[in-house]
Amino acid sequence: MRKAKEQLAGNWTNAVVATLIYLVIEGAACSTTIGELILIGPLTFGYVLYMACLADTRVNNFSLLFKGFDRFVETLVAGLIISVLAAVGFALLIVPGIIISCGLSMTFFIMADDPNISGIDALQMSWNMMNGQKMNFFCLGLRFLGWALLCVLTCGIGFLWLQPYMTLAFLNFYRNLRYGTA
Repeated sequence: MRKAKEQLAGNWTNAVVATLIYLVIEGAACSTTIGELILIGPLTFGYVLYMACLADTRVNNFSLLFKGFDRFVETLVAGLIISVLAAVGFALLIVPGIIISCGLSMTFFIMADDPNISGIDALQMSWNMMNGQKMNFFCLGLRFLGWALLCVLTCGIGFLWLQPYMTLAFLNFYRNLRYGTA
């Protein structure tokens, strides 16, 4: 979490604007279930790619938000599978949904890191990578719960700052798992 704050230092404005763009498009897509299912993968991939670039190079490149559409089929498949499996898991009971969500949470980070990997391979790699790490990831997510509650009190406006912070914390978690360093 500390590294995520360091990566955002001096870049908060760009991160907030990118998050606003991402959330507005995602919100519009959510007006229909089909729109949400089709766009969630490409949008999430693009957002992860943008945030990784912002953290690594400090370069603001809003066009990266739409790079998921360059890999539309792979990101669509990954997004659909994650959505369906998580929904089934949550329908069974809450715990299986959490386990599935945590297990597949690294998918878009893997895809952003490796431009040649397919959505299915990224899902499998995420599941394998998260073996024995799901509780650590879940606990990291819980650390943002208080902030999320405060964001609700701001009528959701605080999420413009919380989303990039969480995304970079999760990116650093991924990099630590994959490379042993964030």
